Amino acid sequence: MKKLSFYFLLTYLSVQQAVAAQSVSGHIDSPEPVKQLVVYAQPEDASIKLNQAQKTVLISQKDTEFHPPLTAIAAGDKVQWANDEGKEIDHNIFSLSPLTSFDLGLGGKGSKLEQLFKNPGVVNYYCSAHKNMEGKIIILPNRYYQLLDRPGDFLIENLPEGNWTLNAVVLHLRYKAEPIQLTVGKTPVKDLTLKIVKK
Repeated sequence: MKKLSFYFLLTYLSVQQAVAAQSVSGHIDSPEPVKQLVVYAQPEDASIKLNQAQKTVLISQKDTEFHPPLTAIAAGDKVQWANDEGKEIDHNIFSLSPLTSFDLGLGGKGSKLEQLFKNPGVVNYYCSAHKNMEGKIIILPNRYYQLLDRPGDFLIENLPEGNWTLNAVVLHLRYKAEPIQLTVGKTPVKDLTLKIVKK
């Protein structure tokens, strides 16, 4: 009987957690020059517990290109570059970014090179063996984000209840997002408009 009661308690707690997590959705209102961006939510309440378990994100090196060339991760994640070339081609991964500078050396066909990213920001990286190879990593403060190839509709799921700020990393140097303050409660937050404006 105790085991059964414990089982129902765990089920109840799981349901409560699922109910407490809601989605935030809306549309990006942006000028035409703006292309890729990342919409993200930042908690304003210190009591909000975030799911920050470390992940390893894979980037493939094939046909002397990075796939994908733009990657979004959360702070504390690792990125692993896999040399998936069909021929014996070496690749190097390096960055001179003030946020995180590194040089992982050369990796031959079939090799995997890895780097940890601790702090939010944007990192450009390159291959010293192939000047045309360039990639970009956007490091977000948490996992509540969505990478968009172009402005449009967005959906961020499983946000815990509390006060949040909705913002965006805009890669176009002349534009920025106007942050939105919002409260996540018992129901989804819908029909938001996040505006992208000139700096």
